[in-house]
Amino acid sequence: MDQMPRGLVLIEWEDSAQPTPAWQHSASLQRGGVVRCQSVGFLLHEGKDVMILAPNIGDISTDNEQVSGIIRIPTRSIVRQLKLRVTR
Repeated sequence: MDQMPRGLVLIEWEDSAQPTPAWQHSASLQRGGVVRCQSVGFLLHEGKDVMILAPNIGDISTDNEQVSGIIRIPTRSIVRQLKLRVTR
């Protein structure tokens, strides 16, 4: 990771639906819309084209943290972004 995470965020974004696994006739094709998704994680990168989140960070007491579960979300797919506040 080239920088520390910038906080915890919830990203609401749109994606395509799961592909239909079987052959079907085009006349019976079901018209589907987009799928609304939500992802929560530590913001690792916020760029012009992509946001990168990781829900897990390990080795936090060292200078060489590890991250897992990384997801890259195209910014053009993002509908809403909320900064989350952690309370103790």
